[in-house]
Amino acid sequence: MKTIKKTALVLCLALALCFVGCAAQAPTNENTATEDEKSRARIAELESELQKVKEEKYIAESQLTQEIAKLKDELAKLTSKDEPDPEVGSRGMIFHYKVEDGGATITGFEGAVALVQIPATLDGYAVKKIGERAFEGNTALAAVVVPDSVSSIDWFAFYNCSALQDITIPASVTLIGHAVFDGCNDLTVVCPTGSYAETYAKSYGISYVNK
Repeated sequence: MKTIKKTALVLCLALALCFVGCAAQAPTNENTATEDEKSRARIAELESELQKVKEEKYIAESQLTQEIAKLKDELAKLTSKDEPDPEVGSRGMIFHYKVEDGGATITGFEGAVALVQIPATLDGYAVKKIGERAFEGNTALAAVVVPDSVSSIDWFAFYNCSALQDITIPASVTLIGHAVFDGCNDLTVVCPTGSYAETYAKSYGISYVNK
């Protein structure tokens, strides 16, 4: 009889210890889940802050670039020899570019023309991309034609081109970056039906026509 009581007592103690162990483990799992949620929320918050900082950086650089260009124009006027200014259409166009993945990426443009037809090749390299800020702040641009060789247009490529009214984008373009046409308030995108450019125009509230 004593043996049975001892056995029962041992079993009771074992069950009590098991219950305490399980009860102690539960808060640990809950704490782990809470910490995981906090970490994920913090990561999302930091990513959002990083995106905001990047956008503010580009905007600040844009403003500085415009101010520098304005000062250069004023300096050129002060140092000129009172020669007649040539017509806008007769001025040359210079495309700056770099070679990436066997193709040309346009990085800058010099010219004060109203219509720019971007070439399909530069020095034998197919023009595959219009790079970040390539035409940014060009107030002479009124119309741009993008060739079929181009597949992407990067951030701020035509940012603040205030006179730009018409840009033709082919079906070959499958990526258009953030704020590419910000500051182009009277812009109409000419693009094929169902193209990426059409979807982009719709999502940003930009006027478009299909060709």
